[in-house]
Amino acid sequence: MMTLKKTAAMVLALVLCLTAGISLAEGMKPDDPDIDRLAGAAFNATVGAYNEDTKTFQVTIYVEDIFDKDAAEKLTAGSIFLAGGWRYVAQTVEPQTDGTILIKCEDGEEMYFTPVGDDGMSLRSVFNDRRYMSVIAVVNLPAAANIRLEDASDPDSTEPKVVTGLEEILKVKAEKEETSNGLDYYATKVTLNSDFEIELIHQDYDVAQ
Repeated sequence: MMTLKKTAAMVLALVLCLTAGISLAEGMKPDDPDIDRLAGAAFNATVGAYNEDTKTFQVTIYVEDIFDKDAAEKLTAGSIFLAGGWRYVAQTVEPQTDGTILIKCEDGEEMYFTPVGDDGMSLRSVFNDRRYMSVIAVVNLPAAANIRLEDASDPDSTEPKVVTGLEEILKVKAEKEETSNGLDYYATKVTLNSDFEIELIHQDYDVAQ
């Protein structure tokens, strides 16, 4: 328990230190995620390389960027903000009648803020409707003895394909990496057991794959 929380907290602190220079008074960044909620939970993650020596996967953990509503509503042309780990400069800011805010950035990127709860806003791409998400930790995690993959990435299938066992999952993973983005964070969620072993990898359909 302490290993994952300490690692996540250290990486998050490093990310915040590196980005502090571009998120000062005139900038905006997502609210800090709650590290504690990752313990024993399911979370968006990219399942990377498997290390045969350490018997672990490199897992990059992501959380959706949630912004303070008041700060988002104060954005104007020229405002600087961070999203998905990148720095953006707003070129135009257009509040919409449905409560969303359309942002066109200097680099050509277009995105829109959508209200979340009473005081938050999420951010999505106009191009493919993807949510903006940021890395909060990179950890090395072992597979549980009962690890399984639920593959629901086929839009023509009504039921997910279930693959059990580490060896078979590694084969599917290798095939996906040859033909798509692999077990990419946007459509992939990882569930850990109480010993911080990977118990379930679930992948949904993602148009960007």
